[in-house]
Amino acid sequence: MGSKELIKEFEQKISIFTSLESMTSSLLNALITQAGIPIHSVTSRTKNIQSLSGKIDRPSKSYRNLLDITDLVGFRVTTYFADDVDKIAALIEKEFSVDESNSIDKRKALDPDRFGYMSLHLVGEHKSSRLKLPEYKQYKGIRFEVQIRSILQHAWAEIEKWTPLVGHISSFLKWLT
Repeated sequence: MGSKELIKEFEQKISIFTSLESMTSSLLNALITQAGIPIHSVTSRTKNIQSLSGKIDRPSKSYRNLLDITDLVGFRVTTYFADDVDKIAALIEKEFSVDESNSIDKRKALDPDRFGYMSLHLVGEHKSSRLKLPEYKQYKGIRFEVQIRSILQHAWAEIEKWTPLVGHISSFLKWLT
């Protein structure tokens, strides 16, 4: 399927994706609250057309259909502590079907003495038991991405995104430790 067809299909189904975002965000908040895990926030977004178009047009990407794209809807859970990242991951793995082949633990990509972007990215979808409920039925086959990171990891990611001096800051932090 070509880029134009994927964009057109996305435009036709945008209300389903925004509904998935809203329902799943509420569910994530409720599950985390019930589990008693203190967090800073759960944020979410549905990909916009410009971002989707840029993703589809990357030379390294090839999509046969719209549902091959695993991050049309995305969530970010920001914890207060790094240890809680794994607790949230365990909760998500219990409550959702996680696609291990498309999930990535970016915390493992760095040497232990390095400081940089560290986040756990889980690709998931609602379990078949939840999809039997009328309000979730329309989300069958739609995967989404959940990024989990601590507030310090989040702050670093924001600095890294906007600061051209990141290499210098990273070197300084390494020197401090």
